Amino acid sequence: MSTTAILAALVSITAVLYNPIALRVKVLGISRGFGTIENVHGEELRVIPDTLYCEDLHHHLPSGLLFGASEDNPDNRWKWFPPITIFSDPTALGHGTIVVIDPKTFTATRLTLSNFFGPFVTHGIDIYSPPSDPTSVYIFAVNHLPNPAYLSSPTSHTIPAGRSRIELFHHTLGSTSATHLRSIYDPLIRTPNDIYAINSTSLLVTNDHYYRSGLLRTYEDLGWEALAPWTDLIALSLTDLHATNDTAAVTASVARKGIHNNNGLGHGRTPGEILINDASAGVLVVAQLDPFRFSGSVQLPCTLDNPSYFADPYAAQTGRDASGYVLAGLAEASKFPKGDNPVMVWLVQPAGVNDAQGKVDWTQKLIFQDDGKVLRSASTAVLVGIDPVENGGKKQAWLFVTGPLSLGVVVSRVDL
Repeated sequence: MSTTAILAALVSITAVLYNPIALRVKVLGISRGFGTIENVHGEELRVIPDTLYCEDLHHHLPSGLLFGASEDNPDNRWKWFPPITIFSDPTALGHGTIVVIDPKTFTATRLTLSNFFGPFVTHGIDIYSPPSDPTSVYIFAVNHLPNPAYLSSPTSHTIPAGRSRIELFHHTLGSTSATHLRSIYDPLIRTPNDIYAINSTSLLVTNDHYYRSGLLRTYEDLGWEALAPWTDLIALSLTDLHATNDTAAVTASVARKGIHNNNGLGHGRTPGEILINDASAGVLVVAQLDPFRFSGSVQLPCTLDNPSYFADPYAAQTGRDASGYVLAGLAEASKFPKGDNPVMVWLVQPAGVNDAQGKVDWTQKLIFQDDGKVLRSASTAVLVGIDPVENGGKKQAWLFVTGPLSLGVVVSRVDL
């Protein structure tokens, strides 16, 4: 091959790779590490006690309450937490619980877990209330347990260290406890991160990585959809809500494969809309259920985790609809989990259709940013609207934001 041909080939390769690599540098926050993260805190910033390491939050609309899963000991996260490849001490297992947050009093109730006796290493959750009984709340929660086979052979390089599963609880609004109904496991559940509850017997679970550790896992994080589309979305169906064996009465299948860093899940604008975050690539993917199909995506400038949707309850009253997707992430993900882990929260709203094919343009508004001193890491954010009648006519909401390394859920009043 001539020198001219070689140079032409190199130019072509560079042209193809430049844009995605430049985007990865931006999303992973590598360039931000050389600057200063300016705080955008809104008003009345506060931290809710007793909400340690709430990685996920969900707004229970019938009651207005927020649900999350919280740890009990800050030290254990640095000894055993498979989602960030910490496997050093599989005996250092926390006994987390479900927390219920009142967005009016900014207080949290740590539920007593009845009929539950094992460790609870918390991560993603989801909630479901039957339309006929909104006081009844089913809570699905990821539990990152060690693999008993690995505990018997801790030096093995072939036995996975973790055997994560899903716990199912039931809570009645107004009580201070949740009853453990059963545990859920299937070999297809490998690296579970988040959950989408369809009803009390059907759910979706993300595997956020194909590789549990090592260089290929790092490659997954640094890559994008074209390079590492290796994760999948698992559908689970239960035929017995009280089975004592975690594999009993469980049917599992791959609902969708070929996704990159399939991570957080959220409920969208309609009952059939599901939100999926490609975490390390910073992409919100909007999909539809029954049948499952992708319907759109939005590229954000930082990594993302668990998405939520804010349905503006005061749109008609104010004449302006502030509904949108609420997305929390890391401003300097390339340093995670070390360092201060500064955070960003975005409100993403449709700006209109720009072509005959129906492609939607999106506005992206930064509604919260912290340098990591108040909030260390952010994986989820939820907006709770404020009645303009009680707020001097302002278009605002309470923002609740938290992460896997945050010492408490942070609350701020933000403009919409």
